[in-house]
Amino acid sequence: MRIKKFKNSDGATAGHREAVRKNYLPNKRIWILFLAFCVLFVAVFAKLLFVMIVQSEDLKAKAISQWLRDVPLEAPRGQILDRNGIVLADTSTLYSIYVRPTAVKEKEKVAAALSEILKIGYDKVYAKVTKKASEVTVSHGVTKEQMNAIYATGLSGIYYAEDNNRYYPYGDFMTQLLGFTSSDGVGQTGLEAYYENYLKGVNGQILTETDLVGRPIGAEESYYVPSVKGMNLTTTLDYYIQRIAAAAVAKAVETYDPKNVSCIVMNYKTGEVLALAEAPSFDLNNIPRDDIDALFSYSKSQIVSNVYEPGSTFKILTAAAALNEGVVTPDTRFYCPGYNMVDGQRIKCWKTKGHGSITFAEGVAQSCNVVFMESALRVGVEKFYSYLDAFGLTSKTGIDLYGETKAITIKEPAVKNVDLARIGFGQAIAVSPIELITATSSVVNGGYTVKPYIAEKATDSVYGNDVLLKGDFVSRQVLSSSTSETMRQLLKAVVEGGSGKGAFCPGYSIIGKTGTAQKYENGSIAQGKYISSFLGFSTTEGADIAVLFVVDEPKGGIYYGSLVAAPLVGEVFQGIFDYLKINPSYSEKDAEIIGEPFSLPDFTGMSLSEAIKQVKALGLHYETDGEGDFVTEQFPLKGAIVDKRNTVLFVT
Repeated sequence: MRIKKFKNSDGATAGHREAVRKNYLPNKRIWILFLAFCVLFVAVFAKLLFVMIVQSEDLKAKAISQWLRDVPLEAPRGQILDRNGIVLADTSTLYSIYVRPTAVKEKEKVAAALSEILKIGYDKVYAKVTKKASEVTVSHGVTKEQMNAIYATGLSGIYYAEDNNRYYPYGDFMTQLLGFTSSDGVGQTGLEAYYENYLKGVNGQILTETDLVGRPIGAEESYYVPSVKGMNLTTTLDYYIQRIAAAAVAKAVETYDPKNVSCIVMNYKTGEVLALAEAPSFDLNNIPRDDIDALFSYSKSQIVSNVYEPGSTFKILTAAAALNEGVVTPDTRFYCPGYNMVDGQRIKCWKTKGHGSITFAEGVAQSCNVVFMESALRVGVEKFYSYLDAFGLTSKTGIDLYGETKAITIKEPAVKNVDLARIGFGQAIAVSPIELITATSSVVNGGYTVKPYIAEKATDSVYGNDVLLKGDFVSRQVLSSSTSETMRQLLKAVVEGGSGKGAFCPGYSIIGKTGTAQKYENGSIAQGKYISSFLGFSTTEGADIAVLFVVDEPKGGIYYGSLVAAPLVGEVFQGIFDYLKINPSYSEKDAEIIGEPFSLPDFTGMSLSEAIKQVKALGLHYETDGEGDFVTEQFPLKGAIVDKRNTVLFVT
């Protein structure tokens, strides 16, 4: 039998003892624990630094919000001023009254006082005073006198906040231009929206230290953090010139009952917008917020947002391009048989019987469509479109109003000769009024481009520092000075002896062009619907002013620009000269152009040729409506007192 031997603890082999010794190192464990504590300490320290430095402001704000109740103080919006400092938009301060039910000690007295002062039913106020809520609004639109009366009661638990009421001292005046704000005081349209970041201020607060249930604690109940008023906006607008333009717009509405009317007055050398009047509109202090269609339609500026076929006023640009390219001179002769054949299509002149042999200068004065068709064709598509680009008609003007659109043109590669011929006299192209007056300004100001603008500067209410808003605009010369001067002379003839005689102001120098454009609906001519316009420029020293007047769909059978728009522009210019105290400089030619007033004869029943002969002998301009040979109606009517500035309409 084999007997097995057991080893005792001391019998471990030397190798085993050496292995045990190597695995058991107390110093290694201590170091591991030390490193772990270091990492933990660094993490805790980093977290403390993060909380104390990075999160400190946020945590302070959270802490304050737990023991402070705040009532906002809305910052007043800045004023909008005209160039003379006249306030066009302002802010009045009203108040909102709040109660904190937990802080109201005498609920019946508080309800009775607020009911009496604010003219609100006692039961309604008492329900709010006793409501289980931290804060309840009692009334908005409280006057300062009412607020002072409430304060004088000395009752606890009543608080107030400032409300800003935006108002417009002149009501229905510059409606689309100034724009309006939302019920929260944020600019929605016009200058109010475009310059929102300047006009809005910085809101303040009334802070009250409270306990967990909202009861005021401490010796001081409230801390006042004042609001900062928005910046005041000074514009290029002139209140008095705006009044003149608005009066002419109102007269057009009353006389012709049109779809809409617009008038722009601008400095054609600097681009400063002096007036912008439109109808229909609404009182900015009584905004039709419950009628969305009317609100949208009437608050949008037709002058910057709508495009239309300009008709003959566009001929200014065609003439300038043709002269500048040297393809015509004032003495270049054309023949107008009453139409022009282009690409096999017969395009009528407005004078269907034709102008006959006529010079370019005479074609401008008489607005002959054939002359302008031929002039555009001589320039050619590529060159003509380079002028459209130079005049700014392929891009927006950059005026400081939202919603601006740009001209609608046929893409250059798709333009045929027949298209170019129509564009030459203001068809087959649609422009906005602001684009047209901006583009044509370069024709009469020496050939330089301008940028229209309305806001001049914003002034802060704290330090009075100004921020200039016009921005940098680099003007380019797009026409030679000689072309510009020639155009001034040609357009002067339009006013002194052509279709623009209605705009003539004796003793002053006015140049310009009438426009009468048929409207299109669903791709076809809309019978009886026209846009009548006149674009005039004062070349009188001290008044570098352009006026564009557009009457959309005048009623009553009178629609020619010479009859509708030109006389109104004459009234606008005369009003501006009187306001600016620019004295007239009369000459013998003035008396010759105007003549003595006389009673208009009866032309009805006459042959058209005889009526034209007689009206020319009287020194009057005439227009015809219809293609008949005999006059059936006339305007003005027989017996009307007229002078040589009047235009007579023959209906055949």
